[in-house]
Amino acid sequence: MNLSIRDEEVKLITNIESIQLNHTIVTLGKFDGNHIGHQLLFETAVKRKEKGDSVVIFTFSVPPAKVIGKDEIQSLRTIQTQGERKLQHYPDGVDYVIEFPFNERTRQMSPEAFVKDILVDKLGVKTIVVGEDFRFGKDRAGSVDTLKQMGVRYGFEVVALKKVTFYVKDKAEEQEVSSTLIKEEIQKGNMEDVRAMLGCPFAVTGEVLHGKHYGRTIGFPTINLSVPDDKVMPPNGVYATVVSFDGCYLPSITNVGIRPTFDDGEQRTVETNIFDFDEDIYGKNVRVDFYKYIRPERKFASGQELMEEIQRNVVQVRSYFNETKLFQE
Repeated sequence: MNLSIRDEEVKLITNIESIQLNHTIVTLGKFDGNHIGHQLLFETAVKRKEKGDSVVIFTFSVPPAKVIGKDEIQSLRTIQTQGERKLQHYPDGVDYVIEFPFNERTRQMSPEAFVKDILVDKLGVKTIVVGEDFRFGKDRAGSVDTLKQMGVRYGFEVVALKKVTFYVKDKAEEQEVSSTLIKEEIQKGNMEDVRAMLGCPFAVTGEVLHGKHYGRTIGFPTINLSVPDDKVMPPNGVYATVVSFDGCYLPSITNVGIRPTFDDGEQRTVETNIFDFDEDIYGKNVRVDFYKYIRPERKFASGQELMEEIQRNVVQVRSYFNETKLFQE
C-alpha cells in the first residue's frame, strides 16, 4: 500500500513474519498524530541514510493502552484513527512503515527479545533513532541505555534525541511536545497551538453522510461526518475549518456537537458548511482541517436566531482567514 503521494513508494508492512530486511535505520514509537517531535525523528533517520540503507518507521497497529487495559478515555482515544494513519505523509527517504501487532504476546516480550528477534534478526538494524525517554518491552523495562548496551553486543548505533518543547498559550513554561499534551489541547479547543505542535491542522476524515438536512431548512446546507468513537475530539462548538477532497481546498465553518436547537439528542456529528459551494458530494471521502475555535455550541430559541448567529460566525471565519493568510483561495 502506498502511504504517501510522492515519487517513491512507502511500503506498509503489517506481517513482520514475512519480511527480511538488512541495513535499516529504524525509528520506534507509537507515533500518534506524527507531531513535530516525531517528524524530527523521521528527518534524523532519513539524514543518516546511505546507499543501500532503508529507513523504517516502526509503530504499533493499535495503541498499547487498549491492550494493557487502561480505562482512561485520554489513553484510549487517539489523534488519528487507523484509517487516517494510512493517509499519513512521510518525508522523502522513508521506505517502510511497520505496524507491529500489539497484543498480549507483544506485551510480554522482554526488551532483549524484542531487540534480538525483531530489530536485529528481522530488520537487520544498523541505526536506531528514538527520543531520549523511549521505553519498550514488558513493563516498559527497556530504555535508551538498554538499547545502547545491546547495540554494543549486536553492532548497531543508537541516536537519542531530546524532546521538542513548545509554549502552549495557557501554560507559563515550555512543555515537552507529546501526543498526550496535544490531546489535552484538542479537548480544550486550542486548535492553533495544536496545529503548531502537529505541524499541520488537526483533522477529521471520513465519508460524507446523508444527515437530516436541518441546515437546508434555514438556508445553510452542510456536509456531515460521523465522529469516530476512538478519536479524540475538540469540545462541542463552532470552528474555522478547511475542507479538502479531490485536490480541492475550500474554506468552511464547522459545528461539532449534537445540534441542540433541533433536539438531536446525544448523537455527536461534524457538520460543515463549505463557503460558496453547493455541489453534491455525498459518498466522497473528505478531510476537515480545524484552524480556530469560534464559540461553544448552544441552543437557540428558533432556527431564525440560529441562522443570524451563524451568519455572524461566517463573517468571523472569513475575517480570520483573510487576516492570518493561513488559507488562500
